Amino acid sequence: MSNNQKNCLFIILSVLLYACGQDSRERSKIPPTPFQTESIQNTASLEALTDAIRSNPSLAENYYKRAIVLNKMGDSKKALEDINRADRLKQNTGKYLYVKALILRDMKQYREAFAFAQSAEILNVDTPELYTLLGDLSQQRNDLKNAEQYLAKSLQIAPYDGETYFYQGTLAARKGDTVTAILKMNKAIDMKPSFKLGYSTLTEVLKNRRLYDSALVVNNAAILQFPKNSEFLVDRGLVYNKFGRLDSALVYYDRAVKMDSKRIDAMLYSASIYFRWKNYAKALEFYEKALEANSETPKINYLIALTLEQLGSLTKAEEFLKAEVEKDPNNTQAIIALNRVSGQINSAMGVYTAPIPIPVKKAPVPVAKPVVEEPKKLLDTTRVKVNVIAPKKKVTIKTDTSRRLKL
Repeated sequence: MSNNQKNCLFIILSVLLYACGQDSRERSKIPPTPFQTESIQNTASLEALTDAIRSNPSLAENYYKRAIVLNKMGDSKKALEDINRADRLKQNTGKYLYVKALILRDMKQYREAFAFAQSAEILNVDTPELYTLLGDLSQQRNDLKNAEQYLAKSLQIAPYDGETYFYQGTLAARKGDTVTAILKMNKAIDMKPSFKLGYSTLTEVLKNRRLYDSALVVNNAAILQFPKNSEFLVDRGLVYNKFGRLDSALVYYDRAVKMDSKRIDAMLYSASIYFRWKNYAKALEFYEKALEANSETPKINYLIALTLEQLGSLTKAEEFLKAEVEKDPNNTQAIIALNRVSGQINSAMGVYTAPIPIPVKKAPVPVAKPVVEEPKKLLDTTRVKVNVIAPKKKVTIKTDTSRRLKL
């Protein structure tokens, strides 16, 4: 064997030995934990807590924890059932009442939420999250002074809490201070990039102020942060729709529907654009999709009927209008449209039928307040000193005797 062959063999063996050693070391390492999204984590937590509740259904803490997870997943109704069970098993627990208030706030039951949040405060739940919640609920009650105090108290405990800055921003917006509102909301997003509500609300504020470029920048950050959330695609479509770029708006509405087939709002927005363009066939397509996704969509029968009327399908339009009026007999718009369409059909057939009377909204009868007479104040004479006026002893009355009475 020549020297060159020996050197070549040595290099090959060295490489093989290094590779085997490297492979051995790689096998000895603990594999990294795969990244889990929030939805996967919530699903795993929900399964574990459900198993724990089956094993011990009398433990309040597990219902409390599962209520938090369910509320995060958007199932507020089941979350409320769980927190009510926890409260029954272990009454007057402050943290349970706080979570109950949080769930009720998400269900837009603000009055009940505020009552439970105050109960949690009375039970010495001294957390920034509770004061932030109370600040938000005070705003919903138009009690802006208390809202400001609660939010300031929250920041004293946790000066870097993004959600508190967000609600300070909404408070500033209510007061008409848009500049402060934008600064506070932007700070909230910087501090807590996972706070979804901050992106959508700030986008809405900027859009209403006609700061469309800034609104698109914030919305783009939201889409990058939450690439699987269709809500931000709809928000982007609304921004484009606001300043007249309807083609771009349709693109994002379409993307939202493809991501979430139950995104009815995106379907309705798309249909309204096509209706405005007088592309009634395309508008009808989206309205029918919305009806298929949810038959209880408000005024969907009325919208389909208007589109069918424009397409000349009067008989079908009449059917949808009758269904709408049957669902809501006080829908004046639907009744007027039904009378119009039925009149066209009957006119073509040479038939006359009386139109459906339009319901007249009666003005509320003012209820007279009962007149409550104030009780008469009686003088307590036992405490009053009365000075008796005594007549004079002698009264002299002068008379004119020179005058005579003539009869």
